[in-house]
Amino acid sequence: MPTNTLDIIKLDDRFLTDALALSNEANWNQVADDWAVMITAGEAIGFQDASGRLIASALTLPYGDQFGWISMVIVTQLRQKQGLATRLLNSCIQRLENKHLVPLLDATPAGENVYRPLGFLPHFGFERWEHGAVENISQTATQRIIKTGTLEKFDPSELIEKDRKIFGGDRRTIIESLIERSSKFAAVAENNGGFLLGRDGRTATQIGPISANSPKTAIALLNHALTKLSGTVFIDACSHQIKFIAQLEKYGFRRQRPFLRMAKGYRNKLGQPEKMFAMAGPELG
Repeated sequence: MPTNTLDIIKLDDRFLTDALALSNEANWNQVADDWAVMITAGEAIGFQDASGRLIASALTLPYGDQFGWISMVIVTQLRQKQGLATRLLNSCIQRLENKHLVPLLDATPAGENVYRPLGFLPHFGFERWEHGAVENISQTATQRIIKTGTLEKFDPSELIEKDRKIFGGDRRTIIESLIERSSKFAAVAENNGGFLLGRDGRTATQIGPISANSPKTAIALLNHALTKLSGTVFIDACSHQIKFIAQLEKYGFRRQRPFLRMAKGYRNKLGQPEKMFAMAGPELG
């Protein structure tokens, strides 16, 4: 079927299985819970082939009244390089701009070459770090957690508000989901000095966001999580947090791939990058 005859469709919960198949084929880390919360919090779109199979996806997440996120732009391998991703990307941009929201995304190096001609401007970089057996380092992580506590002792609205200030946008539904999914290893530092959330993934546990008032606090929050986890861990660490990255290297994490946060036609600072240590993931910001 020619691609120009395909209509963009809206995705809902009925497409969860097909959407997950797309991200699995791309070897991404999402699980069904990720797709479910993104479809609920935002607007997911895609293409079907003649048989009704989902062959491409994309979605937007409105984060308050300033900007919205673009993510999960995936095309099944056999239908790539046919213009499907471009059509979905342009639709996402238009949908956000129609709501007077600045489109934001986290770009891979290949994606950066696509987004720059569209007017996307770089803000800051981060890198995905990976450790394949985090339980081997958890015993070496300091047990002094700067009086962190489990999430049950804290008002979720405080975390949501702190994330809004640091991230720069209101992603309440996302944070509520992460609070629920990371209860076994998440933590909050004393005096509202920072917090760590995360989620399970298809191949690894994703730690993030990590937001903190200092590298010392961010590392303490990281140590808390590492003592609670086992298996493979991903951390999308901000490139400007040198001390935090040095600690990852000390623990034996390895660089996997870089990303660049970009905003379409927007140069002002977004949020408080000086307090950002790890991202929630390129699909969530």
